[in-house]
Amino acid sequence: MEENNNPVYKDERYGQYRELLYYYNDEGKFEKKVGFHGEPDRVILQQAWDLFAERIEEARQKVLAGKASPIAYYMEKTLLDPMNLGLSAGISLWRVKLHLKPGPFKRLGEKTLRKYAEAFNITIEELKNVN
Repeated sequence: MEENNNPVYKDERYGQYRELLYYYNDEGKFEKKVGFHGEPDRVILQQAWDLFAERIEEARQKVLAGKASPIAYYMEKTLLDPMNLGLSAGISLWRVKLHLKPGPFKRLGEKTLRKYAEAFNITIEELKNVN
């Protein structure tokens, strides 16, 4: 990649998303420069975040319909999967999967709810309500 073919965009909305760009200069030497995401990168990032927003809303609707527990919603919201949630909460994988169902979730004790709340960095009351 040559420097001229790699314009550096700077946009206040995306200013915090800097990246390290590698290119060949006019003398043919390999150099690096800190730049900002270009327009294609911004489009891809926005599409990814839009997809995550859709998945979060789908999980929220499942919880409100009584088809899933609030754990499923907060897992989507924090981009966790059952294994990583289990590791961060100190709960075995099979129990996390069981707690994704609304029935077993309603029977959870205060100690287990606290573990989940700490893993999601929220309160127990927030864990119980997804509105």
